[in-house]
Amino acid sequence: MKNDPLLEPFQLRHLTLRNRIMSTAHAPSYQEGGHPRDRYRRYHEEKARGGIGLTIIGGSTNIAPDSPSVFGQLYAGDDSIIPWFTRLTDGVRAHGAAVMCQITHMGRRTAWDDGHWLPVAGPSGTRERAHRSFPKAMEPEDITRIIAQFAAAARRCQQGGFDGIELLSHSHLLGQFLSPLVNRREDDYGGSLDNRLRLTLQVIEAVREAVGPEMILGMRITGDELSEGGLGPDECVEIAQRIAATGAIDFLNVLAGAPYDDLGLAGWVAPMGMPAAPHLSIAGRIRQAVGLPVFHAGGVADIATARHAVAGGHVDLIGMTRAHMADPYRWPNWRAATKTAFAPASALATAWIG
Repeated sequence: MKNDPLLEPFQLRHLTLRNRIMSTAHAPSYQEGGHPRDRYRRYHEEKARGGIGLTIIGGSTNIAPDSPSVFGQLYAGDDSIIPWFTRLTDGVRAHGAAVMCQITHMGRRTAWDDGHWLPVAGPSGTRERAHRSFPKAMEPEDITRIIAQFAAAARRCQQGGFDGIELLSHSHLLGQFLSPLVNRREDDYGGSLDNRLRLTLQVIEAVREAVGPEMILGMRITGDELSEGGLGPDECVEIAQRIAATGAIDFLNVLAGAPYDDLGLAGWVAPMGMPAAPHLSIAGRIRQAVGLPVFHAGGVADIATARHAVAGGHVDLIGMTRAHMADPYRWPNWRAATKTAFAPASALATAWIG
């Protein structure tokens, strides 16, 4: 298609992306010892070889021992991961794609009987039905420690050669502090939006200080929890605006839903039989309200839907993550535009979304 909006380059600060298609962060369970070793690297190299503009690796990469892996995530809580990061970023970039890493603390969205068997941490003692853990309400010392661990993990990503870092808020620790469904605190981190947003802003500030002004930094946020008593669309817009106002964030990756139980998870990562791109308008609403690039993924399995998302001004980059698990070489327009040589597709296993 001539003048295809999906094939237009996108300028993200100093980084030029060759097109508007991305693979969002997910956990393919290829990690070995918490590291992205050869199989993990080759998985993302194939996406790059197929012509994608940006791949975000490390879905739910953990930053602390009390945020253990429960579906095959990476662990960026110590320096042993840096050499593996470097091999992966060099490999992906050699095929012309940009590469970023997502980092998080999962808060209550994990299990207590895994990893180091440490107590699960959260804003309050509210149980998550999906993972069945009763979190301990974080003390001031926990908050200070986790802020520092976010900054240290971000520095390791930078040392590993990534083009950028994505902080994960949606449904994980930062998002749990934001959500009235989870946060029942009565101190400076609970109650008002100012208080519930405090940890997010402190983490952003610490990470930006750790990686300096040049590193691209984004955040995966909620545009609407779609649940009674949860974050609504107006409050999510205000949160996005206040994050943007820090000047420290370069893009927002907008999702919707509250995956705190099986029904919520099905609403967030909708099965393929559901309508295409059900939350696209939610991402578009955030884009209209902030002066930052907006990314989005969710139920986009075909080129026509992806093209509509970009051409209609809903988003700047669109994710087709599950489509690329099935076939990273499936789009002939990319092949013509990128002049890439294509090898036979490797077997790509279905991944858990982080």
